[in-house]
Order: sequence, then C-alpha cells, then structure tokens
Amino acid sequence: MNIASEPVNHPANGPDPLDSGVARFLGLTGTDDGIKLNDIRSKAASELKRFGDDLGQHLQEIGITVPPAIQLRSTEEGGVAIFGDHFGKEKIESFMNADTRLMKWFKEVEVLHEILRRAELRGTGQTAEGQHFNLGLTSLGSIAFFSAD
Repeated sequence: MNIASEPVNHPANGPDPLDSGVARFLGLTGTDDGIKLNDIRSKAASELKRFGDDLGQHLQEIGITVPPAIQLRSTEEGGVAIFGDHFGKEKIESFMNADTRLMKWFKEVEVLHEILRRAELRGTGQTAEGQHFNLGLTSLGSIAFFSAD
C-alpha cells in the first residue's frame, strides 16, 4: 500500500517516470525521488475545496441552497449529472453543463482524484474498473468519493 511519502513514479517492478505533462497539470515538479503521493493528495484536496467553494457561491446566486447535499458525477456524454433527489436538479445540471469554466475545473478535479485513486490501488490487486468519481457538495464543504456502477 502506498504511504504519503512514497514516490508514485517508481512502481515495484521498475521505474516508470510520471509523464512531464501530468506533472505540469498537477503543478508539481519532480525531485530525484519523484513526485510524492502526498503532493498529489494535497493538490487534489486543495482543488476540491476551491472548486466546491466557487460552485457553492454560483449556486447561491441562482437560488440553489445546500443542504440538501448535491452529488455530481460525469456522464458518458462528457457532461455532469446530479445523482439523487435535489429540488434544483435540472437547474444545477443546466447551469453546470453550460459553464465551460466550471466544467473544465470539475474535470480537472476528477482527473486529480482518479490519478490519486489509481496510485492508492497500485499493488493491492484491486483496480479502479467500474468505479466512478463523485463530487459531493455539503453544508460543511465538498467531498470526493468513488462509487461502484
């Protein structure tokens, strides 16, 4: 199992450097030890909080309140859908899917958490197959989690 200080670019079966484009996306620079899982975890948590705060402000402006919590998930078509029952489901989906800045940011948060999830599962015998990234907006802030099909 990976620990917070374990490099994510050196798997047990040999070196496999993290692509420099991924490192740039993460806003990280590798050292001789590589990029640490903790670096990715920190970046993912920071972006999740920033995105959740920004989205929450925009939703307030269009009359959507939290609570109740909102569960966002990517669709097969590349958009965002609300899972569960929320009084503003259609309004939230329309707003999110029409705002390219928020959509891009949501996808970046999703990718960060998927990189983190795959790194955490490496060497466990488990895969991320069939798992879906979810972003929850709650009255206490935003959370990220994975759910099965």
